[in-house]
Amino acid sequence: MNTAKCMEPISRPAGTGSRFERNRPRALELFAQRGFAQVSLRELASHLELTAGSLYNHCSSKEELLQEFIEEHYMALLSLFDRRHQRESASATLQEVIQRLVALHESHPLHFQLATRDAGCLKPSRRQYIDRLRQQVQRKLYALLGTTGCNAPDQSVATLELFEHLPLWLSRYPLNERQRCETLVRLLTATTPLSTSENRP
Repeated sequence: MNTAKCMEPISRPAGTGSRFERNRPRALELFAQRGFAQVSLRELASHLELTAGSLYNHCSSKEELLQEFIEEHYMALLSLFDRRHQRESASATLQEVIQRLVALHESHPLHFQLATRDAGCLKPSRRQYIDRLRQQVQRKLYALLGTTGCNAPDQSVATLELFEHLPLWLSRYPLNERQRCETLVRLLTATTPLSTSENRP
């Protein structure tokens, strides 16, 4: 498995890298448009301007390529919680994370689509690796929400689902970036706040 590639340079300048690297975004578009299960190896190779045989010089299977795209997605989500994005308060940090999440979806919507729709196409061993990355995102998100005063241990999985899916759902509505961020923050923090009186022994 190759190390996940940075999500920023999705579009590489013409003439740089191998043909596979230059055309790699086409595979992402094809998977997103058709659905991973509907794409044959021959069709994938054709989109990459390669023969089916030469494709194996770059990846062992189309499933490996799907895993790379989904890995890129979760590595990018994890980067949202980097210390450099911390602000003066937990609430401000959450706002920063959500703003970056919305911006990430704006720049890489197809990664969100593949991760939420096609991760189930991965074989168990590959899926376990992706699940571990997803669990890391969940822990970081839940820890951040906890510092803002939210207390929803039974809703942590549902909260992660909101975090992952809401950027996709909200993109269907005529909302500007500020409105999307406000909606995400409101829904993610719509839990019962910690109460010192209720939590005393």
